[in-house]
Amino acid sequence: MKPVTPAIALLIATIANPASAAVENCMVDTWIADMSDIADMMALQMQGAATPVGGEVSMQIADDGSFTLLADDMIINVQVPNVPPMDVKVVGYSAGQFDAADNVFLASVNDYSLVGSADVLGQTMEIPFSSDTGMGGGGTGWFECAGDTLRFEATVGGLTDENRMPRLWRRR
Repeated sequence: MKPVTPAIALLIATIANPASAAVENCMVDTWIADMSDIADMMALQMQGAATPVGGEVSMQIADDGSFTLLADDMIINVQVPNVPPMDVKVVGYSAGQFDAADNVFLASVNDYSLVGSADVLGQTMEIPFSSDTGMGGGGTGWFECAGDTLRFEATVGGLTDENRMPRLWRRR
């Protein structure tokens, strides 16, 4: 009888101990964010009121945990003190990796290009976003996936941070 070669041994070990997925199966799909929830996030960021106008934010999560968040002509009407109401438009994407199990998630971002703009008093103003502070910039926290609903509560330094991740998503 010949000894088992290393390649065959590796194959047997791989079959006997398959790698676990980086996310729970329920999360694997394309999700659409609740625009009212995103408007609430923007109202907090801009210290005013906000109402969704159009566009959408989607997130595709693969079984290996990779994700892409896409802002597709998202428009939120924002009203802040001493400034006329303005429509803030956000386009771009965020991409990275989820590790999510037992209602706990960690999202790391390796590519971030969300860009915002608004017309204020006849001038187009760019609104800077960064993966350190902006929507879809990663983070840690709690999640729940049930049926066609995915919910997140992101935390920073142990405190809830409503600006890190839209809280309510529906399966496309």
